[in-house]
Amino acid sequence: MSNKSLRDKAKKTKTKKEATYDTVSSCIRYSLTYTLIALVVIIPLAVIVYTNCAGIVHRAQQAVGISANELTVDNSYEESNAKEYIDTVKVGKLLGRITNEDVGINEMVYYGLNRVCLRNGVAMSSSSYLFGEGGCTKVSGYSSTSLNRLNDIPVGAVIRVQTYWGDFEYEVKDKYESDSAHAIPDGDYLLLAVNSGTKAFSIQSDNNIYVVAELVSKEVR
Repeated sequence: MSNKSLRDKAKKTKTKKEATYDTVSSCIRYSLTYTLIALVVIIPLAVIVYTNCAGIVHRAQQAVGISANELTVDNSYEESNAKEYIDTVKVGKLLGRITNEDVGINEMVYYGLNRVCLRNGVAMSSSSYLFGEGGCTKVSGYSSTSLNRLNDIPVGAVIRVQTYWGDFEYEVKDKYESDSAHAIPDGDYLLLAVNSGTKAFSIQSDNNIYVVAELVSKEVR
């Protein structure tokens, strides 16, 4: 091979090495430049955005109130009359206690029919009347509570309720198992319900045990 051919081959090899070196150098420069920009611009910008977003979220939470996931029960005691209570009551507030000696019912009653109230006792529907206020009071509980023997309660048994505004006694008039409640007579009645199923999510599909009791005695404060 001639000297000229050797020189051309060496030149081409050098050129390829230089090109490779330039490519690697460019990649390193781009990486360093991006990292520098991230440190100087992107990270401070992200911190500012996060701070502003956190403030917006906190203001939104104050505006919309607590969600079902954030709900907690309120067991504080404030003696009052029924009107004062209903004017200030919030979901999760303790109303009082419901008891029956025949089947061992002994549960705290909370305002609002939701999972949080039901996990802590039994729950009164916010669409019903307060105890002793002239209409039907609807109370529900899980079968994991002391309502699990509700189907055994005898007709004529007395269900007692103690609240902030008075004490009430209801006499059991009827009980039945159904997928929905029957019509309730006009007047002061208690509709007590517990799910009869034992499987997961049975409260959404199985029947309930319903007990209908009429107000027979009340002592209001």
